[in-house]
Amino acid sequence: MKTRKSLLYLVVFLITLTFLPAVAQEIPPDVVPRQEEGLVLVKQVEVKAALGWVDTGLDVRESDRFVFRVSGTISLQKGNPVASCGPEGLDLQTPQQPLPDRNLGAAVGKVVKVLSVTKDEETGEEIREEVTSVFYLGAGAEVPMPLEGRLYLGVNDNVYADNDGQFVVAIMKKEKTD
Repeated sequence: MKTRKSLLYLVVFLITLTFLPAVAQEIPPDVVPRQEEGLVLVKQVEVKAALGWVDTGLDVRESDRFVFRVSGTISLQKGNPVASCGPEGLDLQTPQQPLPDRNLGAAVGKVVKVLSVTKDEETGEEIREEVTSVFYLGAGAEVPMPLEGRLYLGVNDNVYADNDGQFVVAIMKKEKTD
């Protein structure tokens, strides 16, 4: 009886293992950007819509070429069902957003080059002199870096506090073929 019970557990375990890989592959495509042939994943970054610009931790050189794949859904006004969008944004432009000629809420990136950092003697506040270049990502783009500096990712919006949701951005480079 004990052997039969052990055999039954073994069969159930093996059947479970058979179907487990299929379950593990059921990750929705809008949650994890896909890896593409010929591209190497450099980093995957969560861009929470309510946080503003997200530092990727990547320092880039001018003309470095990166491929970005963006997925996920955000809301530009938490609780408002018509304010929800994917990485392409809403078909609406405002002059205040980082890229005024692109859709509100679209996925965007920027490179920041710090020229100098000083301290205000009266307030002790840090004053940064920077050059910034913002570029469009949408659901995906291949972008040559416009200048040397730190790479940030964000949402094409100027009011973040009422936003909700996140984009997941896969940052990739082409494989080197020697």
